[in-house]
Amino acid sequence: MSAHPKRLVTIGRPDGTAAAPGQGRGLNGRKGLAVLGTLFATAALLVSGQQPAAADPNVSSAGVKELSVDLSAKTKRSEGVGLGILYGITQDGLQPSDEFLEPLKINAFRSGGWYAGGWIKDKYTFGPGTQANIDAVIAEAKRLQRPPRHKVEYQVLLSDVFGSTGGAPANTLWPCTGGDCSNWITFIDATVSKLQASGQKFTYEIWNEPDLSIFWRPGVNTEQYFQMWDSAYREIRRIAPAATIAGPSFAYTPERHPEEWQAFLAHVKAANTVPDEITNHDEGTVDDPVTVGKSLSDALDANGIAQRPLSANEYQPADRQTAGDTAWYNARLAQSNYANAMRGNWSCCVIPNLTGLLTKTPSGWAANGNWWAMRTYADLTGTLVSTSEQVGSTAISASEDPAKKRAVALLGDIQGAYVGPMTVTFKGLSSTPWLVRDGLVHATVYRIPDQAPLYTRQVVLSQDVKVENDAITVPFDFESRHDAYGVYLSWTEPQAISLDAPAAVQPGSTYTVPVTFTNGGGQMDRDVRTSLAAYTPDGQPAPGFTITCADGHAPACPGVPKLASGQSTVVRYTMTTSADLPRGNYRFTAVATAKSEGQDISVKNSVDALLHCEVGDVCEAEDGALSGGACLATDHPGYTGSGFVACFTARGPSVTQQIVAQDAGTYSLDLRYSAGPDGPAGTRSASVSVNGGDRHQISLPLTGSWNTWADATIPVQLVAGINTISVSYGSGDTGWFNLDHMVAAK
Repeated sequence: MSAHPKRLVTIGRPDGTAAAPGQGRGLNGRKGLAVLGTLFATAALLVSGQQPAAADPNVSSAGVKELSVDLSAKTKRSEGVGLGILYGITQDGLQPSDEFLEPLKINAFRSGGWYAGGWIKDKYTFGPGTQANIDAVIAEAKRLQRPPRHKVEYQVLLSDVFGSTGGAPANTLWPCTGGDCSNWITFIDATVSKLQASGQKFTYEIWNEPDLSIFWRPGVNTEQYFQMWDSAYREIRRIAPAATIAGPSFAYTPERHPEEWQAFLAHVKAANTVPDEITNHDEGTVDDPVTVGKSLSDALDANGIAQRPLSANEYQPADRQTAGDTAWYNARLAQSNYANAMRGNWSCCVIPNLTGLLTKTPSGWAANGNWWAMRTYADLTGTLVSTSEQVGSTAISASEDPAKKRAVALLGDIQGAYVGPMTVTFKGLSSTPWLVRDGLVHATVYRIPDQAPLYTRQVVLSQDVKVENDAITVPFDFESRHDAYGVYLSWTEPQAISLDAPAAVQPGSTYTVPVTFTNGGGQMDRDVRTSLAAYTPDGQPAPGFTITCADGHAPACPGVPKLASGQSTVVRYTMTTSADLPRGNYRFTAVATAKSEGQDISVKNSVDALLHCEVGDVCEAEDGALSGGACLATDHPGYTGSGFVACFTARGPSVTQQIVAQDAGTYSLDLRYSAGPDGPAGTRSASVSVNGGDRHQISLPLTGSWNTWADATIPVQLVAGINTISVSYGSGDTGWFNLDHMVAAK
């Protein structure tokens, strides 16, 4: 579900548990795949019940978890399997901006319009709802497939264009009802013809999750289902003979529902309607892509069907949306036999959050830990090499790239259970002589905390390591649950930039902003240049700011011709605000570019200057920092401000605001919320945390309707000055509420 519960549907989840309808792509959103209700309580118990690191059988007697990479054992070309997205951009294809899209090297995308109700809303004829969905698909494809991303596979969800996005009306005329497929064929003909005429390249996915009744009520593998499938397949072949057809996009894997897959594969082979690309969803707890991919290949062999590309066109369930989980899935996908994979969307569908990789802050969209895990995975270029793969619950994948003169390893933990010492041993260094200088290799370890926003990775180790027995061992501490880590062997890493910008700005004022660039690598940087800019929350250059070099008042500061290893340069900028500077939130971003070892280096970092609520102010939730899947919504009346925050239907979402108190002391925090009939019975609850302290539970009695708002209060201890207040759906809470605003009062 997207914003909040609207229609209650009970469905089954791929791991066999029952679940209430949920956040993301179902009901009002798109994801009816069960990830909610009792499932989340079960998932939380499973995670919290994990054994501590000391009991991990994969930890050495010295208390260290040991992972390994063999650089001499090349396995296959690195294809970035997992760098795909389900929805997560606006329907016009314009957002998010390229700064978030380009570094991820996205190679697959999946959408179907979703936005306008489609063929069903048009009453089974071509109308504005269908046209709007098609227009969105084409706009998104044009954005994603423009050079240099022209090879991005765009899977069109024809069932979404049709309007089956979860919770279809009871009187829906499903394709091929009573054996009559004529209207369905008319839809396929009109839709595919218009998409083909756009000149963009599409893969046609016939129906999403037909094994869940919320998406296909007549039942999977029934006569009607096969009539729908076969007729669509043949019509697409007639209109676009060279196009790729994908399916069946089952929610359940062959291990969980083998009979379902057997029936489908046997039929399509006999009917000569085998899809060109086999698609499925890896969203159970836990669907390991390596295991599932093998089971898909085995199922094809068992049915005498030639091997063909596999696509996990939804992966990673809603209850595992941390940086560590993202890194684990990417590491396992890299080692699987999938051709591509796309992140499932749990706050669908028009929000430009790239399916949870971005967080909405008062100063605009920002990367979070999930984005940086994907960004690090995108650096696994060149050729994949052998690793210890999965040690306990920790997975690692690695690549070596002589063109970029680096080797990169990504690791994450699926359970968030391990915290403690860890080592990664890189063997076979004689096969990568370009990494070794005078018997040394320069190693950098980046920590990717599960944090939102996260403007840059944290360097926890950067040093030259001596090669012994053709190997080096890189030690570091796995600092916190749900972290991800990237280990780089490269003489150009790390390059870092920081800025000391004001946390708040006033009209008619002047500020000095030092920008520091550090060459942490083992080589000379050349032609180092920095810049500083101010932006509004919509990502546009902020009016009312004049930024010049503090020395000479030129628009740009002079570059540094050479910067030796381990050296820093500090460039000071003067930032002046106009007397009529608009009151608002701003983001200051510093960028540094350089040339190093023949590589173009570009790094950036940001600082936010935010308005702060005062005690007694109505502090709008939607103006705070949203993370963990919390989403903006406007479809229930009676809210204050510009909307409210929703998607508190699974553990993890939170909203954070800052409130200024003149004096330290006890205050009353009022939350304005709604808690409708869907979800768990009885009083709801949430967690409140102040300044990173302990969470305290607040009760949220039912309001009777999602359109009805109420207030709940809890005492909080505030310090004099700025206080950070977070409201979340945490462990032990029941969630299922919408949050309008908060007010602190004496």
